[in-house]
Amino acid sequence: MDKEDIREKAISQTREEIESSVEKDQLLVKAVKQLDQLERDIRNQVERLRDWYGVHFPELEQEITEDDRFVDILEKYGVEKSEIKPFSQMAQKSTGSDLSEQDRNLIENSVSTIASMKSLRDDIEDYVEEGAREEFQNLSVLLGPVLATRLVALAGGLEELAKKPASTVQMLGAEKALFRHLHGEGSSPKHGVLFHHRFVKNLPEEKRGKMARFLANKSVMAARIDQYGDEDKSEKLRKEIENQYDELK
Repeated sequence: MDKEDIREKAISQTREEIESSVEKDQLLVKAVKQLDQLERDIRNQVERLRDWYGVHFPELEQEITEDDRFVDILEKYGVEKSEIKPFSQMAQKSTGSDLSEQDRNLIENSVSTIASMKSLRDDIEDYVEEGAREEFQNLSVLLGPVLATRLVALAGGLEELAKKPASTVQMLGAEKALFRHLHGEGSSPKHGVLFHHRFVKNLPEEKRGKMARFLANKSVMAARIDQYGDEDKSEKLRKEIENQYDELK
């Protein structure tokens, strides 16, 4: 193999690596968008199911406030209140109406549909978590893989995130609130999607802005390392935000 062949092979391998990286980055962005859409669809479907099923067994609908658990119970035991053994005493005293055969079939179909959507959601979430840890390791440790991917998606890609100032990153996901504020409606937002990080949302409201700024700064640093370097500084960055959180809480 002569020098020209070696050069062409090296160029080809580099191109394939770059294309692969870009493709994976964009696939993760698409996957997390699908994940978020599924979450919204599931919430809407469960809300309708609760409203419908509450006519038959209102006590159970009010008792089980966590949506996933509510659907899991109906999927496991059936929709007839007399069949739900863990809540048999509650069922005996229930003020709800009986189900017709048609109602039962339709509610069962609704439960089955939601259960399938939940399974798909969990599969996509696993895919995002695994892919994010590979593609942006430092950012994933800092924010968690799913939140990291949401931030990358809002920025338009990992490279775009790495180029943005921390002040812009802090507001990603709060564009509508910022637009309203600029037009004289509402107060200025202090954070966007970073609010969902436990170190932000668990703080008192007056301290969330400061934590979000700090977290945005570290997120940009992590994104730059993941995009342009090959170091693993994730634990150092994670420790820094933990220390900041401990000071603010």
